[in-house]
Amino acid sequence: MKEILLNHRGSDNPISSREINEEIDEDNIGSFPGTRAIIRDIVLEDRIPIAGGHNGYYVIETEEELEDYLDNLTSRINGMAERRWGVQRAANEWDAYPEHPEDSDVL
Repeated sequence: MKEILLNHRGSDNPISSREINEEIDEDNIGSFPGTRAIIRDIVLEDRIPIAGGHNGYYVIETEEELEDYLDNLTSRINGMAERRWGVQRAANEWDAYPEHPEDSDVL
């Protein structure tokens, strides 16, 4: 898969998970978890700077692409942290907990 990704350099030349999977036949699940895991391993082990987004994956070629992708990751991390905080707050304030004491371990 590394060779496939290396042929897709720059944000104007992405390859989708579906296209990658058609070549490597890793997943039979539409969200391509195996393909994504392999890409993550390539980034971490082979240290190839691969960005991923709505249009697909590509090897980062410029400082601008790197900055844009890092900003995107930071935004997603912040959004997940905000959601986590919101769910925790809602759970703490929610009054619809189980009425039976034996069900109190559900939440």
